[in-house]
Amino acid sequence: MRTKSFETVISSPADYDELVAEIYYDGLFVALVSQERGKGLFDIETPGSNVVEAEVLRRVDAEGFKRAVDEACQRLKGKALE
Repeated sequence: MRTKSFETVISSPADYDELVAEIYYDGLFVALVSQERGKGLFDIETPGSNVVEAEVLRRVDAEGFKRAVDEACQRLKGKALE
């Protein structure tokens, strides 16, 4: 039996100055963590209304999501573009 879980992917989208962390759950996009306002100042962006609903997840376990966001922030702290 496959266990569903959160995954954090660090990426560098063209429309961001800094690296971002994309959070997925069971392969579906949940949120993006960025620090565009400055190093260590993290924002969470959730999917907008212009996405394909089959590719996103809008409800997840709060404790698991908190851990995923913490992991995303920790990973970005050491990877901000100078």
